[in-house]
Amino acid sequence: MIRGNRASFDVYSDTKTVNEISMMLGLEPTRAGDKGDLTPAGRAGRDLAPEHLRYQRTRWSLTVASEPGEEDQTGLSSLRELVSKLQPRSHVLAELRQGGETRLWWSGDSDSTQGGFVLEMDLIRSLAELGCDVFGTAFLTDDEDAMQDGDVAELRFDN
Repeated sequence: MIRGNRASFDVYSDTKTVNEISMMLGLEPTRAGDKGDLTPAGRAGRDLAPEHLRYQRTRWSLTVASEPGEEDQTGLSSLRELVSKLQPRSHVLAELRQGGETRLWWSGDSDSTQGGFVLEMDLIRSLAELGCDVFGTAFLTDDEDAMQDGDVAELRFDN
């Protein structure tokens, strides 16, 4: 079952700045960069292709995390918390998709070789109202008898 999990809401924009997106949403990002700014790899001086050293589009990101051991029978507590922050602003998300895109990301850490989680009906309804694709990944326990090195279950939910 999923124990710890993280969820992020990302805006990728060709037309808006980080400040404009923050003003529209009334939220401050946990991570952001305007088009042309150095990426974390660029600031670290990594030897990568130029397109990985500077933001090609503005990126605005808000992340919520839950710690392993928190009482969560669904495995999606961080996604639920993030959705509750975004829901009152759902009308703005459609506007942000003009000249850009919005995405929800979820990842969870399993305590076994299976990554069980529960998508409750009210969360599904709320996700649909936001109109964002949800990309998900479950990181499974490294049990050599049940998995090969590097096995990861990839999940993708599209609206």
